Amino acid sequence: MKDSLFVRSKVPMTKEEIRTISLAKLNLKHAKRFLDIGAGTGSISIEACVEYPELKVTAIETKDEAVDLILENKKHFGVENLEVVKGKAPIDMDDIFDSIFVGGSGGNLEDILSWSFNHLIPGGSLVLNFILIENATVAFKWFEDHNIAYDTVQVQVGNGTKLGVGHYFKPLNPVIIIEAKKEGN
Repeated sequence: MKDSLFVRSKVPMTKEEIRTISLAKLNLKHAKRFLDIGAGTGSISIEACVEYPELKVTAIETKDEAVDLILENKKHFGVENLEVVKGKAPIDMDDIFDSIFVGGSGGNLEDILSWSFNHLIPGGSLVLNFILIENATVAFKWFEDHNIAYDTVQVQVGNGTKLGVGHYFKPLNPVIIIEAKKEGN
């Protein structure tokens, strides 16, 4: 889905190229339940809802402006399979998910990682996006301390832009994407 399709504000949004890679790593094709932590504009949640209309999606976001924007995008795209929860993760819930995406941690990354692995089905996917190296390093250490295998890739995207009589690729923030699976089926 093109970024231009979303209702936008100053709330951070996972850009379409990064969204495409992250959604692929979430393995949602056969999933029943998906959780988006630190949902921002809701672009990951909304695209998952549109692509998989039978998928039950929950988005957690702490900021009022972002919650309002997710609800606006939910209405804009007419998705019915999205529940928006205002709160700071980890939140008190008993639900178990096939896949969890962490787009923002609000300084609670280690708690979110522990909580996420307790709320993933065996074989479930956890995907995290970071623009700050320090946050990715916290995740690397947490996975290693808990003997959990993970894969990571750093993606740098540039959009073709006209500059005078020539063209160049205007860079977006590089993004570190981490993927881990809960052991089991």
